[in-house]
Amino acid sequence: MTIDLDALRAKHNELSKTGTGNTDFLSNFFAVKDGTNVIRILPGKDEDSLFYAETKIHRIKNANGDIRNFHCRKIHGEACPVCDTYYALWKTGSKEDEDTARQIKPRSRYYLNVVDRETGDVKILSIGVILFKKIIGAMLDEDYGDITDPTVGHDFKIHKVMDGGWPKYDQSQPRPKPSEAGTKQEFAVWMDSLHDIHGLVKLEEYEFAKEISESILPSTKGRSIPDTESGDNVSDDDYLSKLKS
Repeated sequence: MTIDLDALRAKHNELSKTGTGNTDFLSNFFAVKDGTNVIRILPGKDEDSLFYAETKIHRIKNANGDIRNFHCRKIHGEACPVCDTYYALWKTGSKEDEDTARQIKPRSRYYLNVVDRETGDVKILSIGVILFKKIIGAMLDEDYGDITDPTVGHDFKIHKVMDGGWPKYDQSQPRPKPSEAGTKQEFAVWMDSLHDIHGLVKLEEYEFAKEISESILPSTKGRSIPDTESGDNVSDDDYLSKLKS
């Protein structure tokens, strides 16, 4: 029996409706433009909250060429059938299956609340591992420290350059001088406007993820796959157009 991926996606969207359209959803995200983008990374909502949300995403293409993002269950301590299929594809000896494996590889993704210095709006910054390492590296540098601090933190400059169709962020860094994020009133408004970045990470039900996985490679059904970790050395990419697909 062939799994109807489109029908499954339609049912899942029906069950997961939030009441907002795709355009409204995407407007919450910070669009990184070519050149220099200046932001202020905001701290977590309280002392117990991280300033970022972490996930990994499988990108799965159906027969019509549409791409759907699936948050990897494994990184959150749950069994992930899509990861099982990813490893199985490498074992078939098929070049086509290897290409499919590369497409569905779980790729690191991070969400942060930031102030767009151009507009003053609080947006969600969605980035890959390369740019996130830049941010974490700065925070571990004693010359900067906690760049999210509202009084002695630093604005962050994202410098994006396209090279061969891929974005590069080599020159991204915090502003050298610490500064207040804004007035106390502005900061209070920003903190009240924080987006629920942790709520963006919604894991698929196991059985649903299993059905999707079996539609990619039916021959893996019931097969025991070794639990091997996948790498994170991937280029950053713009996932915004696919976040709500």
